[in-house]
Amino acid sequence: MSFSLDLTKPLGRLGLAINTVVLGAVFYGISVGAYHYMSHTLPESEAHAKEAAAKAALVDKAVAKAKTAAKGKAFDEKAATAAAEAAVAPELKKQAEEIHHHAVEGWAPFAVFLLILSALFFAGFLSVYVQRRANDGGLKGLWIFTNHLGAWAFASYVAFYPFLAAHGLRNAYAPAFIAGLVLLLPVFFAGEGHHDHDHDHGHGHDHGHSH
Repeated sequence: MSFSLDLTKPLGRLGLAINTVVLGAVFYGISVGAYHYMSHTLPESEAHAKEAAAKAALVDKAVAKAKTAAKGKAFDEKAATAAAEAAVAPELKKQAEEIHHHAVEGWAPFAVFLLILSALFFAGFLSVYVQRRANDGGLKGLWIFTNHLGAWAFASYVAFYPFLAAHGLRNAYAPAFIAGLVLLLPVFFAGEGHHDHDHDHGHGHDHGHSH
């Protein structure tokens, strides 16, 4: 059940299960937080600032036009400002939608980049524990490759889940998640202690030979 990254340490089935759940929860949380920050918090903050600037520009332009039209007569700037705000509301709403859309598009690559990092770290850590479990279970050759492939498919789906959910792609990519779990089954159900047993057997054989 150790969280050590030492590949030489054996890892039982329960240890791999616990590590998988803990890593999944941690990196899912990281992905959710990073994606929300990059796709909502930052774009909305940027959009609000630009919307305020756009509103000020539209209102100032409308007030200046009204002031010119007054031609030196008594001019109520406060009333003109209120009237201008009401008049520019439709145009401002249109601009606000465009500003928000561009802000979200501008930050989208950074959101995806953070999800890629999350997937890479999750898959990397999970591969270490899969390798430790494979060593303990005595799995060699092609089995190891398929187990690692399963770990990367599983980790990638979990890390990208916020993005997939936001774009309605959860079901479309669900086969990757299922395939990842299926490919991980051999390492989960492999025997335990085979690594230590082989080592002890080899040691015993050498000892007998010396006699």
